[in-house]
Amino acid sequence: MRIGCVAGLVLGLLSTPAAAEEGWQFNLAPYLWGAGIDGRVAHAALPHDVSVDMPFSDIWKNLDIGAMVAFEARKGRTGLLLDGMYVKTSNDATIPQLGLPVSLGATTFTGLVAGQYRIVDDGVGSLDLLAGVRYWSVDARISYDLPSVVPLPPGVPHVYDHSEGAQWVDGMAGAKAVVHLSPRITVNAHGMLGAGGSRFSSDALLAFGFGLGPSMSLLVGYRHLDTDYRDGAFRLATRLHGPAAGMSIRF
Repeated sequence: MRIGCVAGLVLGLLSTPAAAEEGWQFNLAPYLWGAGIDGRVAHAALPHDVSVDMPFSDIWKNLDIGAMVAFEARKGRTGLLLDGMYVKTSNDATIPQLGLPVSLGATTFTGLVAGQYRIVDDGVGSLDLLAGVRYWSVDARISYDLPSVVPLPPGVPHVYDHSEGAQWVDGMAGAKAVVHLSPRITVNAHGMLGAGGSRFSSDALLAFGFGLGPSMSLLVGYRHLDTDYRDGAFRLATRLHGPAAGMSIRF
């Protein structure tokens, strides 16, 4: 499965320099994420896993459609984060045990709802604690068509075209930090770990913010999203990671 470069909105987790203000504050940031993916997908109807390891250079040819949207609202020390991502991809993969090429298509939606509480806020930077839930919905289609003369182990069909999927929710907790290197330049980072429906999930980001005005900043960084879900014979163990860039808009 391959989730590629997508355009959308992220906020909150990419914090940017802004003077503290009374009342509600909001943040949006349209950006591009060039996310390579590697890992394994297993179907209950197949006795072997499908493996994918796509480099960043293959982003554009594997992405069918992708969109992201996120929103942050803050008042004083407390705030709310909403972060959603929908991606549809198709790419080549293999069954490593057999050396067989297959096609793997996937539709993925994941959304985070998290509260935040600021425990540090001074002239150097800020630190927020995060806690919430992340919802996943994944549908993975594996297909191939091999000549009947190709020898295969018992239980492996010569023709296969099937889709399996799952939905689950993970509890997530972590923190995000902002360090002001200068009045216009910041280092932004967040990290979250979780489990529940999955065995393990994580979300991490490191980015630089460059102020372009009183309410706008350029963001450049790197993001990593990981999950390991198993339900019977169905398994999804994948890692999404790659560079991200966009604009932060505060209002």
